[in-house]
Order: sequence, then C-alpha cells, then structure tokens
Amino acid sequence: MQALAQAQQFWNAGSTDAATNLLTESLLVLERVHAAELAGPGSTAALALVRELVRMELAQGQPDAALALLKRHERLVSGQADLLASRGNAAQRIGQHAQASQSYQAALKLRPGEPRWMLGAAISLAAMGQVAAAAELVEQARGLDAIKPDVLAYLKQLGVPLRER
Repeated sequence: MQALAQAQQFWNAGSTDAATNLLTESLLVLERVHAAELAGPGSTAALALVRELVRMELAQGQPDAALALLKRHERLVSGQADLLASRGNAAQRIGQHAQASQSYQAALKLRPGEPRWMLGAAISLAAMGQVAAAAELVEQARGLDAIKPDVLAYLKQLGVPLRER
C-alpha cells in the first residue's frame, strides 16, 4: 500500500511514468511473492494496484496496456464491476467491440444501475450492427440519468433508433 500511495504522489506531481513504473514493479513483486493468493479473487493489495494502474494507463491513453493487464489478472477482475467496466472501456477504445460489450454487460450484472456502462455497451453493440439491443440499453440509461446530447447524436449516427423526447 506504500507503493500505491507513493505512485499517487508521483502521478499528482506530474511524474506519470514514475507512477506507472512503480505500480508495475510492485505488482510484479506481488505476483512473484504471493502467486497463490493472486490465483483467486481476494488479494486486496493486488486489486488496489491493478485498479490504480488501469486508471493511470487509461488516463494516459494506453488502453492496450490496460486491457493486457486486466486480461492477465482475469481472476482478480471477475467479480469487480468497476474493473469489468474498465475492461470494456479499454477494449472499446481499441475497437474490440464484442469484448467491450461483453465486459460492460458483465459489469452491469454486478451493478445494474450504471448508465455510463449501459451507454458503453450500447456504443459497442451499435458498432457491431446490433442497433435494437443498443437502443434498449440507451432507453434504460435515459431512465436513470440525463444523457448528453452529443452522446445521443453519436448513437443516432451509428444507426441506433432512439425515441425523441
């Protein structure tokens, strides 16, 4: 946890590479020393490191690195709604829409009331041509939260049939 705090200090000071390098090294040490604990969902230290490293990689525009990390730690990620949604975000950014949709929908099974994740899944479904399923998710999201007009315009551009309000 000291490494996590130090990495966040590096990040806040603008040393983003130092922050991500420290988290990567710390995670590698955890993997070597506590491999058995990382085989299942339960290592809070590993989860915290993965969560923060994914956040940093996505913020730096490195979705491929975030996705690789999340895949490498699949067992840790499986029961974590926010990390499943991050996996959806990363996959979507690199055009892997089937995986993005699947990840967002897995996150929604764990936490059903997240409109951002519904919209993420809808965008990937629409990109795959599944506009009816995308429209259903958009309408669900609309019922929970206001959706920005630019997001609605983008979904319409993808061919999602949306009801006017």
